[in-house]
Amino acid sequence: MADKQSARLAYQMIHSHFGPVVAKVASCLLLRGRLPFAQLVRLSAVPPKDVRLALLILIQHNIVWHCESETDGEVYEINWEEPIARLRFGRYLMIAKENVGEQASEIIETILDHGKLRMNQVVERLSHGDAKRSKSYKSTFHTLVESKYLRPSTPRSHISPRDRLIQYEAECKKERIAKIGSAVLMPKDLIEIKIMAGNRIQKEEEEADALAMVVKPKAQDTRPGRKKAAEDEMVVNEEIYFKVNYPKFNTCIRNQIIVQAAQHRYNIQTAEVLRAALKACEHKQINLLDLRSDPITSHLISPHISPNVDLSPGIRASSRSKKGSATVKDYISILCNEDNPTPSGAASAFMAPVSSGGGGHGRVTVEFDVIGRRLKMRVLESNVRERFGDDAVKIVRILVEKGKMDEKHLAKVALMAPNTLRPLLTHLSSASLVFLQEVPRLADRNPSRTIYLWYVDLAKAYSNLISALYQTLANIVTRDRDEQENVRPVLDKRDRSDVNGDERLLGRGEITMLREWEDKQERLNVLAMRVEENLFILRDMMGDPEPNR
Repeated sequence: MADKQSARLAYQMIHSHFGPVVAKVASCLLLRGRLPFAQLVRLSAVPPKDVRLALLILIQHNIVWHCESETDGEVYEINWEEPIARLRFGRYLMIAKENVGEQASEIIETILDHGKLRMNQVVERLSHGDAKRSKSYKSTFHTLVESKYLRPSTPRSHISPRDRLIQYEAECKKERIAKIGSAVLMPKDLIEIKIMAGNRIQKEEEEADALAMVVKPKAQDTRPGRKKAAEDEMVVNEEIYFKVNYPKFNTCIRNQIIVQAAQHRYNIQTAEVLRAALKACEHKQINLLDLRSDPITSHLISPHISPNVDLSPGIRASSRSKKGSATVKDYISILCNEDNPTPSGAASAFMAPVSSGGGGHGRVTVEFDVIGRRLKMRVLESNVRERFGDDAVKIVRILVEKGKMDEKHLAKVALMAPNTLRPLLTHLSSASLVFLQEVPRLADRNPSRTIYLWYVDLAKAYSNLISALYQTLANIVTRDRDEQENVRPVLDKRDRSDVNGDERLLGRGEITMLREWEDKQERLNVLAMRVEENLFILRDMMGDPEPNR
């Protein structure tokens, strides 16, 4: 189940996109977990017909799972991450337009509006009966499926992954007990059962993805003298429903954030080389679980560098001018921090050379885990700086680097007076950013004979910060809806058939209200995008904190 703040944000998103009735049904699932239909009707106080329609809408948009239970029959459970992901729909459309084209953005928008659709349904809605446009949209749809931006929606995708994992673990456990003839399983057997269940789910996902494309045999050429055999062609399966593959789009968002971080640290040219490196291995990036990219060389990076970017001004060249892959290698050396071969240099690098077994041959990888750990720390520091100032950031950095320290030692290392340090530690502790560890000298735990050590638990700090970001996003969505309700009469008047969007037919005061509302909406959207990017870094990107020392 979702926590308080994430459930509130999910409710606000469902209310904004689907209305109050659907949000009321979803609220019961968010607060109470999985429920059968009868209890859902009783707890939501919504007529059964409306509850059934609300569930149909939520299932169509992949927000609700449903499965058969032995005790309650068919039960429903909400996927709370799905409505929160709707905050990124605008970025998904922009990515589709940049990577594939305008028609790809229209296809993605249509599928996002309807949850899941067949290819022919999408093409009919966009082509309006034009045969030429229909062929073009089918080609773009094929590209999106081939590039994994779209994936099939199968009946198993409507069942909670946790339920499937529990079911497969139980089946594997029965098979193992029947095989060894004993009901007592060793820890090694339990670990193998979990691995087998996970592999089974992964195999089912691969089989589902394989349904996206089918083989269409080409007609044989029967003319005399033609001996060349016709080749089979892979086409999109027209019987399968497709939905947007969020993990694939999330990899593109991650790559954009990494490139922006490189530009912020170095310059445009270095960021362009890193962007080209990510582009060279983008086809193999399916989700955000990779610790690093596939190995690539400078020869694979060079073709993806934009011709509009001149790499020469970004680096001071030697007397002999360098061109082509030689310049790219210099930028790769900078991104690998080859001038600082220390642990701190490796922790601040964007790339790392592949040298396992001496067979690297100039290949490098983009270190997603290292970059993610650094970006998460930067988000935490920016939050601390905004709330408590630069001295608080200094304290957090020292505690993260040195580990647990008492107040006197921390004041000495931070070069701060104790009467200045103590209030900052109190504020940071009340914000759940630093924590206190008691180390008693004797068994009686007398406070006067107890050592108090301050430390930063990054996992807890990130969790509390994520909850705060959820709360901020929920407030933004609520404020946006309230501002829209304030100008609802003017919006309804503008949308009337006799006005038809012509603002010249509105009064001067009404036009002023619309301009003020549009300005507020733009500001709120920009703020939501910035907060959601920080949430994406903390929650979705790799770079989990190391265990406390």
